[in-house]
Amino acid sequence: MELTISSASKILIIDDQPANIALLSEMLQDMAEIYFVSKSTEALSKAQELLPDVILLDIEMPEMSGFEVCKLLKHDPLTADISVIFISAHTEAEFEYSSLAYGAVDFIARPFNRAICRLRVQNHLFMQQQAKALLYSKQHIYAEKQRLQVTLNSIGDAVIATDTEAKVTYMNPIAEHMTGWLQVDAVGKPITEVMLLRDTESKQTVTNPVSLALTEQRIVAMALDCELVHRNSLESSAVEDSAAPIFDEQDRIIGAIIVFHDVGEAKALATKMSFLANHDQLTGLPNRILLHDRLEQACSLATMIERKVGLILIDVDQFKFLNDSLGYQSGDKLLKLLVKRLQTILEPDHTLARTGGDEFVLIFPDIVHIEQISNLAHNISRLSRQPYELNGNKYNMSLSMGISLYPTDSSDAETLLRHADVALFKAKQDGRNNFCFFSDELGQRMLQRHQQEQSLREAIAEDRLEVHFQPKVTLIDGNIIGAEALVRLRNKNGSLMSPAEFIPLAEETGLIIPLGKMVLVKACQQSARWKKAGITLPVSVNIAAAQFTEAGLVGLIEHLLQEYQLAPAMLELEVTETALIQNPQQTAETLSQFRAIGITVAIDDFGTGYSSLAYLKQYKVDVLKIDMSFVKDMLSDKNDHAIVNTIILLGQSMQIELVAEGVETAEQQAMLLELGCRYGQGYYYSKPLAEDDFMQYLKAGKALK
Repeated sequence: MELTISSASKILIIDDQPANIALLSEMLQDMAEIYFVSKSTEALSKAQELLPDVILLDIEMPEMSGFEVCKLLKHDPLTADISVIFISAHTEAEFEYSSLAYGAVDFIARPFNRAICRLRVQNHLFMQQQAKALLYSKQHIYAEKQRLQVTLNSIGDAVIATDTEAKVTYMNPIAEHMTGWLQVDAVGKPITEVMLLRDTESKQTVTNPVSLALTEQRIVAMALDCELVHRNSLESSAVEDSAAPIFDEQDRIIGAIIVFHDVGEAKALATKMSFLANHDQLTGLPNRILLHDRLEQACSLATMIERKVGLILIDVDQFKFLNDSLGYQSGDKLLKLLVKRLQTILEPDHTLARTGGDEFVLIFPDIVHIEQISNLAHNISRLSRQPYELNGNKYNMSLSMGISLYPTDSSDAETLLRHADVALFKAKQDGRNNFCFFSDELGQRMLQRHQQEQSLREAIAEDRLEVHFQPKVTLIDGNIIGAEALVRLRNKNGSLMSPAEFIPLAEETGLIIPLGKMVLVKACQQSARWKKAGITLPVSVNIAAAQFTEAGLVGLIEHLLQEYQLAPAMLELEVTETALIQNPQQTAETLSQFRAIGITVAIDDFGTGYSSLAYLKQYKVDVLKIDMSFVKDMLSDKNDHAIVNTIILLGQSMQIELVAEGVETAEQQAMLLELGCRYGQGYYYSKPLAEDDFMQYLKAGKALK
């Protein structure tokens, strides 16, 4: 077998004869790094410095013999393991014996036999390498053992090792803590005794995974829903993980190891997370996700047993007002009180879910008679109206409810919810604090309303809104003093939609804001065109309540006046009484800004809202418009006549200009003049006209004031 010597090997030659040193160096130079020393007294220090693998030591040297040098080397811990080979011209047996006795590993006689000398040195170099490798392996194995020991003692999982008979050979501290066994007591005991496992539900003992791992020689996972019984406390903890067999280098099984950990907290957390994912955090009720699941189940069961499912969509009336006035924390407490109260009248098979801030859904399964859900709705309404006590105060809440039935109203859960929402909307329209059943007629009306809303959105987006103008005149001679801008919506088929159809819808959906802005822009554009044509004619524009409270309204009007080069007196804003009183402080500030700009403000439909001398005095408006509903019957109805007369006297006393709306006959005109009203508008003079038609109306000879 060929021996391989590491290139890092070192040989130290100790000899007082330079010829011997030269000869040996030449023979061994390819085996190792060669060093030498010629004085025996320097041998020990040189050896300590170099720590060579082999020392070639001459026996006969002045000052100190080779035997004495060897003795020093073997007594020094640093050099004791170095292989020493004696060199001598003496071939007697006693010299060789003494050499070995002093600790040398070999003896080479002079004159040197080159081949024998090289072979002997080579053998000892190789043995030194083997010794070093063995020492390194032992140190590495020890370090690895220590590292594994620390790891096993430090990890959060419990570890138990066994022999081939499933008897414990090792336990880490976590395993000791979880089982209640100390390693010193457990070693040699069967794993089934040390680690008692049983089923969580049945409490029956289950097979330990170690036994299966040894028998089947494979990794075995622990049974689901398994718990470990503590030796001392007999308390159990949910555990999971696996066992695996251990094999030696010949692939023979030599034992097994099981790793496990406590999953009790993890299971509790998983349960909690599952609850949170399916329930409302405030009330603990099912949320929208769980609601859909239960609704699907209820509908499926109802189909099989030929019954009905009732769905009640519940909304707390004006809850935003409660939240804003009491604060969200008190609002949440009131909701919890409501839920607690509702739960007292619900059956176990009912599902009450919270799907929004103040919105709830109730599933009533297995309905035989419609009266069942009607009676429940009555009870809910009655119960909810009773006062709620919170922090020593009493508060009132009422509910609006929409009801739909499966399969009567729909064939699937999603449509059932949508139909309940339609019924809820109708209940709110009817004054709230009641409930409404879904019907085909109601659904058709809601569909039509949805289509109208879409048409309105498209009309705004596609700029299909038109502005018509109705002249304002002096009643005494019919001279035109201004025009009111009135919005019209043209359908895709070219026909005009009545404002009575889309204005309330626009206010309800919030589209009144972009619609109103568009009308304001178009009115200013038209006023600029009149100005260019030499016509000075003020234009009035209606401002909805939602527009009036918009922060950017004043800035928008200033921008339009500047863009179209209009004097402020050319623009009049008409607002309703309702808009003025919604936010008194903001109203006063906005009106003050309008006055500062020079814009005239009129109260539209005066007398139909919250008419008050106090706000007329506070806000200092410029014009009162007498609503057409009073003008229409003022000749035949004494009450309407008295109202018109009172409004006119009020305006005159407060020096507010008056404009009567809806003047349709000469008799009405004459009566208004008699009562002291100077201005009016209505079909008696002209209906609202498109831009071109209005210009023709002007050209027909009607004078401008």
